[in-house]
Amino acid sequence: MISFEETGVTQSLFGGETMGSLASFGILILMFVVFYFILIRPQRKKEKELKEQMGKLAVGDRVVTIGGLVGFVANIKDDQVTISTSAANTLVTFTKSAISSVVKRDQLNPDGTVKKSAEPEKKGLFAKKKDKTEE
Repeated sequence: MISFEETGVTQSLFGGETMGSLASFGILILMFVVFYFILIRPQRKKEKELKEQMGKLAVGDRVVTIGGLVGFVANIKDDQVTISTSAANTLVTFTKSAISSVVKRDQLNPDGTVKKSAEPEKKGLFAKKKDKTEE
């Protein structure tokens, strides 16, 4: 009678399973790293920036709420923010956590629109300046 140890079948079977499980574990780790850099990290960065903006919130800043309401900050009291929303100066009070974006007063035109920033210099592939004739 021939045993499996003598033929080497056992060693090749278990060795293949170990390599297969390590490869699948490696793919799982790789997928987690990709998700972290594509989804989690940018979201944390955005949340951190919004938290900093909330700390620097001042009267006159333009805000957009998570419900889409746009207005100018009229009053700030603890965690409550009152905004003026229309030409009729309707006042609405929200918590700071309901604000999704802030535009500082110095970045606004007199009519309340956002100032356009100077466009960065356009560059082609490999950081070479692009000629206007190439566009």
